[in-house]
Amino acid sequence: MSSQRTDTVGSVVEGPWTAEADAPAAVPGASARHARPVAAHIVERPRLLALLDEGREAPVTLLTAPAGWGKTLLAGSWVSGRSDGRAVSWVTLGPAVDDDAAFWAALAHAVGTTAGPATAGALAALGGPVSATGERPGIFAGALERAVRPVVLVLDDLHEVTSSTVHEGLLRLVERPVPSLTLLITTRRDPPWPLARLRLAGLLTELRTTDLAFRDDEAVALFDQLGVPATAGQIEEMVARTDGWAAGMRLAALDLSAQDDIAGAVRAFSGSSHSVADYLLTEVLERQPPELVAFLRTLGTVDLVCADLVDALTGRDDGERMLAELAASHLFVQALGRPGRWYRLHRLLLDLLRARPAPPRVRRELHRRAAEWFRQHGMPLEALRAAVRGGLWPLAAHVVGTHLVPLVLRDSAREVERILADVPYPVVLEHPELATGLAGARIAEGRTTGVRALVDAARARAGTLSESRRQRLGVQHGLIEGASARAAGDLEAAVRAYRGVPLDVARLGRWRMAEARLIPVIVLGNLGAAEYWTGDLHAAAGHLAEGCELAGAPALPHLNADAHLALLAWERGELAAAENRALAAAGVAAARGWSRTPQAAPAYLTLARIALDRDDLDGADPWLARLADVEEIAPEPHVRLAQALVLAARRDATGDREGALKGLRATAAELRPWTPPRRLEEEWVLAEAGLLARGGNRSAAETLLDRLGPPQSGTGLVAATHLRSCLDELWADGPVHATLADAVTSDHPRLRATAGIVGALAAAASGDEERALACLEDALLTAAPFGLLRPFLSEPALAGLVARRVDRGTAVPTFAVDVLERLRGMPADERARQRGRLDPLTERERTVLRYLASTLSNAEIAAELYVSVNTVKTHQRAVYRKLGVSGRRQAVRRARALDLL
Repeated sequence: MSSQRTDTVGSVVEGPWTAEADAPAAVPGASARHARPVAAHIVERPRLLALLDEGREAPVTLLTAPAGWGKTLLAGSWVSGRSDGRAVSWVTLGPAVDDDAAFWAALAHAVGTTAGPATAGALAALGGPVSATGERPGIFAGALERAVRPVVLVLDDLHEVTSSTVHEGLLRLVERPVPSLTLLITTRRDPPWPLARLRLAGLLTELRTTDLAFRDDEAVALFDQLGVPATAGQIEEMVARTDGWAAGMRLAALDLSAQDDIAGAVRAFSGSSHSVADYLLTEVLERQPPELVAFLRTLGTVDLVCADLVDALTGRDDGERMLAELAASHLFVQALGRPGRWYRLHRLLLDLLRARPAPPRVRRELHRRAAEWFRQHGMPLEALRAAVRGGLWPLAAHVVGTHLVPLVLRDSAREVERILADVPYPVVLEHPELATGLAGARIAEGRTTGVRALVDAARARAGTLSESRRQRLGVQHGLIEGASARAAGDLEAAVRAYRGVPLDVARLGRWRMAEARLIPVIVLGNLGAAEYWTGDLHAAAGHLAEGCELAGAPALPHLNADAHLALLAWERGELAAAENRALAAAGVAAARGWSRTPQAAPAYLTLARIALDRDDLDGADPWLARLADVEEIAPEPHVRLAQALVLAARRDATGDREGALKGLRATAAELRPWTPPRRLEEEWVLAEAGLLARGGNRSAAETLLDRLGPPQSGTGLVAATHLRSCLDELWADGPVHATLADAVTSDHPRLRATAGIVGALAAAASGDEERALACLEDALLTAAPFGLLRPFLSEPALAGLVARRVDRGTAVPTFAVDVLERLRGMPADERARQRGRLDPLTERERTVLRYLASTLSNAEIAAELYVSVNTVKTHQRAVYRKLGVSGRRQAVRRARALDLL
């Protein structure tokens, strides 16, 4: 036969519905009821065949899905190639076999010629009169026990059978399985069987729409086979639009194959496309009663429904029953794993239902009911969507005005913008809350396009609102102003904007601002961040910590505060604390999909700076790359400049001073005419001046210092003092120490260590070695607990002074020797070998070593230990050998580096 069958996309795409020439079940004269499908254009889907293979041990395998999901041809494909020598019998069910006698006679006819003469003879009894209806399943089972080989019986389209008697008989066969029989059943709806009990008993294997849905790689194979020149991204989009529905995928491919503009056709594809609409109408909607179609159209008002929402839309009280029945019948209604028993219609069916004309009054009323229901049940995004779809602009404005802050903070900013994009722009400008909502959504995504015009339009019409709504609007405008200023790098303006936002939660609540407790969290975190960049570190620490401590804060503001607290810890030089906080923030960003948000950038910046401080230059690169990813999407000029400073320091550390200077200047040129905040400007100018000075361009460095003027930050003061002393060659010990008096007593390890280094260099240059060594010891003691290497490594002239400090002894020998070895350029592998080369010292050798660190002679040591001088010398030689040194002074220095003294 050559008639087309509609349910023909699965393991195969589509083809003529015929009997296989060698199919045992297709006996001469058999009707099409016993033919199994043969199809051209096969799309191999091994995973589905493997699922059927895994389920063959169960007596019954059930393929349940709506029309067009490829159930029939998947079954046909499997029995054709994977039956493992078992006899295959096929029955296509329909109204003609929807009674007990006809049903079992059809099964007997299908199985009779494949299972052997004894089985055929026993089955003949089903063709005649049977004394009791309930005997037929027993006769069929008894006959199968005589089969010469196992039988696979395919029952195609079981949904066509409505007879309760037939289903009762089939269920008997399932619950008391015949070892020689495997049932493979396709159906558009669940049979009236106790499926949960059958699953628990291990009697049932199931494949449903989630299994049958095309995956991206399978869709690529389908499109390639049909010669559709679509990209992988376009095919993924089609899979998403069709939910992987097999018939929809093929119809889409056929549509696209006739299009010149594939990209445009993909964007325009929906359930109202001609071929898809025709299929859904003929195979789904036209087969349903008119009242059910009307019910589905009501459901199509919203994307997701539950029983209470259905009742609100229809004015009835049977929503729960109707939804359960629709889901059980697999009529393109899917139950979702959400609280409250939520359901959704298939996307393409939803498109088709929404494209069919409906009276405007009815449409608006349904959307109003939906929006009110969502609003009352704490689902503002869905309420906004329903109000916009219904053209209910005042209601949409009320929803977005009330819920804007929580919406844009909880991963919904992009969706809010998409929803409001469907509102005509003049309407947006006419409603202050809609204009503010669109501005807030954009700024939350890190974009400032059109934000100023939207806020200005909202302010111009704010007088049309009630007092509470006007006050609420003012709060939102303050938040938007602050975020806009931060994005533009105007940190002083950001501080002013955030300081103007009220933080009294009770007051905010009176203005009907949803989740008013979020406002202080947002304001304090962003205020602290802006204060950090403007140099008010004390205020920044207080506001950031307070923002983090507020209970119930959402993760995005917490990420912002945590990342900036990490920066503050790095600023102080507390590397371990900074690293722990920054890594935690980066982990949260990765887990929540916020890796490329501005809130994550300070964490990456911190980790890159820490890597430089620890002399792990390569370790800085991955974090700099992540920072670049953020700046590509949501650039902030102050972060870009800070990134350029880290990159310049990294290049300078490898000796590429020219590349460091060139890169820093290029970034500064790109950022013009932006003016950085004073603290960041000091860091930038001093870094550039330092590069120039070390490169021999003293006059250019001096010009920059003169243009900068007196530094305002402690860090800037130390760096400028050091640089001017180098340029003027005026290492006057007294003036330098007077200038650094506050810095050397600071409780910030970085500032204190750096000031100690500068003081040590100044004292050494003036000939006061004792003071130089004392200043250096203080710097080493301050930096060692934090592993703060970079301040020392930035000063190659320190090498000799550090060596003398190690020779004289230090309280942190391991750290001091590590600094010295790095200053001398010792490779990392050599440093590791030096530390791993030591043989264990005996207790007596350790005692001798302690005396070697004193001023006693060998004879005096021998007297102290009551041993001979030769014995002391023997132990001394063993100590030298194990420490890898040749003399007493080297032994003491090496022992201190290894914490043996």
